[in-house]
Amino acid sequence: MKIVITGVTGFRNRGVEALVRPTVEQLKSRYANATIQIVSRSPGYDEQRLNTPHTSYLQDAFYQGGHWVQPPLWKNMMHMVTTRTAQKLGIAASADDGKIKDSDLQMPFESADLVIVSGGDLFSSDYGTTSLSHFCAPVRWAKKHGVPVALIGQSVGRFKNDADISLWRQMEEDASLITLREAHTQSYLASQLGSRVDRLPVTADTAFLLEADTTFADQHLPAADGPWVALSISESISGWTGLSYEAHKVAWKQLIQTMLDRWSVRVAIIPHVQENSADDRLISTKIARELGFDKRVRVFAEDLSAAEFKGLVSRCDMVVAERMHAAIAGLSTGRCTVPIGYSIKAEGITSAVLEGSGLDASDIVVPVSDLLDASATFDKLDRIWKQRTAYAGAISQGAARQKNLALQNFEMIGSLLAPKA
Repeated sequence: MKIVITGVTGFRNRGVEALVRPTVEQLKSRYANATIQIVSRSPGYDEQRLNTPHTSYLQDAFYQGGHWVQPPLWKNMMHMVTTRTAQKLGIAASADDGKIKDSDLQMPFESADLVIVSGGDLFSSDYGTTSLSHFCAPVRWAKKHGVPVALIGQSVGRFKNDADISLWRQMEEDASLITLREAHTQSYLASQLGSRVDRLPVTADTAFLLEADTTFADQHLPAADGPWVALSISESISGWTGLSYEAHKVAWKQLIQTMLDRWSVRVAIIPHVQENSADDRLISTKIARELGFDKRVRVFAEDLSAAEFKGLVSRCDMVVAERMHAAIAGLSTGRCTVPIGYSIKAEGITSAVLEGSGLDASDIVVPVSDLLDASATFDKLDRIWKQRTAYAGAISQGAARQKNLALQNFEMIGSLLAPKA
């Protein structure tokens, strides 16, 4: 049996690694003889991070040529010449209509018995129609070739234009299985797009299944140092949301300084994404520099794995995270966790964890636009800090439930493969 995993932007984003590693582990535990191909934008790096038997990596050439498979050099040259000529003549490039073209259906793999589209928030308007169309293409390919395809643990939407809505409607039609990682997405799709709820079961993010590796944390976060607060600061969030990069950076600097002064804590900054186009080490180091490289603040800029970062987070007393999977590292290890949200996923996942606890996700989720008011944001964080033990208890109970729900993704995948067994 050959299983292909797509929707993998690369393990330099530790959230992607946190999704894919437990997915591979679950598949191998259930289908011992399966071969797995992972299509990634950084296959060489990813293979060093997760090198297991019967698992190989293929190149997603999106950055090289805008497609899954890099077009021949002559086609790239023709495109460049045409584009530059149009620019010189003042001819505006046509808008992306969101339609999947035949060239988009050329895949780096030739065949498959099952295609899995890894989870996260690939299917929204946040990253543009071109990106959305790209990640939709393997689903169309699978439908065209009669191969079952499962989208697992997704947050979907919100969609900002008709082209993106049209693409998603095609996904609902083509996919054999779509699971959602939180109920906010299900509600949005049902109320705004008229989607069938019975075809969109709510499970959980597969990263809840990632085991924390605490070896590094035990060496570098000694309990004798007092309480630690883990922070995940995103280099790219201001670009996605239209906020001022400088204002965003200043707000974080003010928040950290106030934490140090008022809480007497140490701060562990977790650069969860280290991609060339979005390297959290950049903004984290700038903030540390502007704080005078205070010895109470440490940027963990080492090339740590998702499991090692999760180990660091698990040793902290509170987590404040702009990167959703850094937040999930806190939620899944029962830490008092405050996600900084800009889309449906932050409140949706936090609500799922807190379900039945009597606590409201809006009480601990901070919209990124609110973050710029550092004084008001600290007041909210201070209230949470004082109640961190109660929040951690509720989160710990919810995390156990999320792990069980995450396993349901693979039980449902099994039902797709059962007829061929």
